Amino acid sequence: MILLLILFLIFFYRKPLIQLLPYNEDVVYSPAYGTIMDIIYKDNTIHIPIFLSPFDIHYQIVPIGGILTDVKYDNTGKFELAYKVNKSSKNEKVIHTILNKHGIFKIYQIAGTLVRRITWYNNPIKKLITGELLGLIKFGSRVDIIIPNANKFNINVKKGDKVKGINTILGYY
Repeated sequence: MILLLILFLIFFYRKPLIQLLPYNEDVVYSPAYGTIMDIIYKDNTIHIPIFLSPFDIHYQIVPIGGILTDVKYDNTGKFELAYKVNKSSKNEKVIHTILNKHGIFKIYQIAGTLVRRITWYNNPIKKLITGELLGLIKFGSRVDIIIPNANKFNINVKKGDKVKGINTILGYY
């Protein structure tokens, strides 16, 4: 039984292969491995929540080049189920703000019911390279990305799609 638990933890915490991409502010890649729960258009932004199952890689990746202007840890939240978009937005989270020529992008690492640990690897003010590690949600939950200038963004995915980090292009300007 202990061996199975150890094997599960090794599988669960596997790291993706790091592939730094040439600096590009026009292509937005997936910040996570998981399933797109929805695509929500609001106030000229696109909100894409990505659910991480126990079988997905739980490291997050920088989805677009830009300057990391802020990292905010919000530990005042609850621990609702991560696949409930309307409830889990109140969960404990880390919010990354990336600025580039298209506007302000936000990436949320959201803890779920069983999770109480979120790790992030970058601090402001830093130029981010697409493909570098952004962080890790231990026993993962959900990663949301808010994309600005929705009217100029060509989306490349749909609800229910499986995404695989920088192997998946969410869209481009």
